[in-house]
Amino acid sequence: MISTFDLTLLGSLVSAGGLLFLRHDKRSYLNWSSLGMAKRPCELSAESRQQHARSTALAAARWLTVGVLTLFIAYVHGAEEGYLFGPWSDVMFHVVFVSTCWATTAFRMKQAAERTSAVLLTHPSPSQASS
Repeated sequence: MISTFDLTLLGSLVSAGGLLFLRHDKRSYLNWSSLGMAKRPCELSAESRQQHARSTALAAARWLTVGVLTLFIAYVHGAEEGYLFGPWSDVMFHVVFVSTCWATTAFRMKQAAERTSAVLLTHPSPSQASS
């Protein structure tokens, strides 16, 4: 069984990732320079911005839900002793694992937003086509 320490650490880091997504949603859309993934600014329509805000909020809700469930499992079923590798090795493992998952989620959201903006640029809206 995994120790309470490991489960608490993992749940805390996952919850922090969810809070980062919530914080990212409050800032400007597609501000990816903070993640080191900026290529060029992307112009998005109002519909694309709403889609991006919705996907960011869903990602934050998923991360927060998993984090809270992990903390609950740590409280209820965590083992008293035992580490995966050792106390500091466990901390490093969880930090690397969670940050990799967070960066992957952010990268996938960025790709989806770019795909959506590319589709909107290539296909004019019905109001633009009639004029």
